[in-house]
Amino acid sequence: MNPFVRVWFLFFFEILHDPNLLVIARQAAFPKAFTRERKLNFHRTLLIILDVGRESSSLKLHRLYKKFKVGGSMAEVTQQAFSKARAQISELPFKHLFEKQIEAEYRGDMGKFPTRSKNGWTYLAVDGTKIALPNLPELVKKYFSTGAGGKSPTALGSCLYDISNNRLIDATFIHLNDERACAIAHMKRYAQLRPGDLKSMFIFDRGYPAISLIQEFESMGMIYLMRCRRKFNCEIDALPIGCDTTVTIEGSVVRVIKFVLKSGQLETLITNDHEHKTEEFMEVYFLRWGEENVYKLLKNRFQLENFTGKTENSFKQDFWATILASTMLMVLEEDVDVRIREEREAKGNRHEQQVNRNIFVGIMKDDLIYAMTATNRLTLIHRMHKIIKRAKKHTCPKKPGRTVKRAENKRKTPFHHNYKSNC
Repeated sequence: MNPFVRVWFLFFFEILHDPNLLVIARQAAFPKAFTRERKLNFHRTLLIILDVGRESSSLKLHRLYKKFKVGGSMAEVTQQAFSKARAQISELPFKHLFEKQIEAEYRGDMGKFPTRSKNGWTYLAVDGTKIALPNLPELVKKYFSTGAGGKSPTALGSCLYDISNNRLIDATFIHLNDERACAIAHMKRYAQLRPGDLKSMFIFDRGYPAISLIQEFESMGMIYLMRCRRKFNCEIDALPIGCDTTVTIEGSVVRVIKFVLKSGQLETLITNDHEHKTEEFMEVYFLRWGEENVYKLLKNRFQLENFTGKTENSFKQDFWATILASTMLMVLEEDVDVRIREEREAKGNRHEQQVNRNIFVGIMKDDLIYAMTATNRLTLIHRMHKIIKRAKKHTCPKKPGRTVKRAENKRKTPFHHNYKSNC
């Protein structure tokens, strides 16, 4: 385990066992929750929720009870006991753990500062996703609706992804369908993580362009790059293919770049950056695809929408636990991929090898919670090292530049047939 990963998980271990975490976690209606030591204490409840398995609660509890020992004996608890315990805490401990880890990492407390691209820039992708919720009356009233007749309650999840460091650094789960409001919240969060940074670019898909968002970037002194839809602005639509020019929209100067993709599709990008060259923008924009892979990880590999409870509180717990688990995976992947490259450097593989992410998620299901039940730092590091050692045995090739033609009229299913379940 390299020094950064070791420090990252030791830092996590300290926060996880901090007594103040229980104070943050308690629901207002349960001010004395977990004051007595029971088989299912606060720490074990957190770990059960953090577990990436998506089987039924009774099966999960049966699988995990061997990892929990009370007085030297194994502690098996009922589904009813777990439901009662999780109802006494909010989603805040998981959000707190995630945010504290990111803050420490971006302050350089873990032995290194976040890296930048070769040109000195940090590229960030912002995107939202609709999260299908169970069709319960209380959710229909509070959350926005989608589907046939607009009767299916839906939440909006939004993430800020640091492409340059392969790291989720902010996330939101809200009841409104307002991606731009989430984007502004991400900008403010990034300003806290990297105050005064002028060399970061936020990349957006075509659903985001709006003069209000552009002006928000100008007021905060931040850089954006947005894919622009047709009819956003008539003056932009009238510009010729191949142009790189500026227009003024309601007092805001916007740089417009138009080019044609290999597929023959016209692409229009708008930005307030004047440092990058015209030919660089196509490559920079397609870096945004990294966030699509993040959502594939969250919604397919970790099965985010396959909730482990039926209350709003449990949905939020699952959301933040999934964000936290995916961050752990990304941190561990860095170490595993370096080890794989070193071992295969002289083997003459046609393609560079990387860890098989799908198998890695399955390994986390088997071993992560066991590692977190460690009673001391040395045991934790030993168990995390075993996870890394096991994961590096499973590789798959990197194939840069590979494209797959998008299927027309694709049937919508909860889980794609190519993404086999590991949970």
